[in-house]
Amino acid sequence: MSNIVEKIKNISDMTAMEGCSLKNIREAENALDLTFPKEYIDYVKAFGCIDFGSTEWTGLNVKGRLNTVTATKKEKEINKDFPMGYFVLENLGIDGQIIIVNEEGQVFLLQYDKKTLLNQSISDYLDLCIENNQ
Repeated sequence: MSNIVEKIKNISDMTAMEGCSLKNIREAENALDLTFPKEYIDYVKAFGCIDFGSTEWTGLNVKGRLNTVTATKKEKEINKDFPMGYFVLENLGIDGQIIIVNEEGQVFLLQYDKKTLLNQSISDYLDLCIENNQ
């Protein structure tokens, strides 16, 4: 079991959907024409989608705005500067700020055409989310 899965399990006010299958993951990767990083795969296999405090991460095995494929395709439609090989992890809902992840697992803040590196891994970004919700 990966470190990210253990960290998420230890979040006291976390709500999760049902985890998804490898088939769901491959279908999502094909739909987005990218390969998810291992931490993201571990996360969605275990939880599908999560929220806690003011944090709502996209995932799989869920419909609507919290579905990673739906959220990423929507952002690509409305933002011509959305980078290839990235997917939406979280929509902050403030001034067009979106948290995106690349195939290597690095986490960025995207605001229109400005992309800023936040963390080297999804697990590190999770630590930031946990800290911000305390």
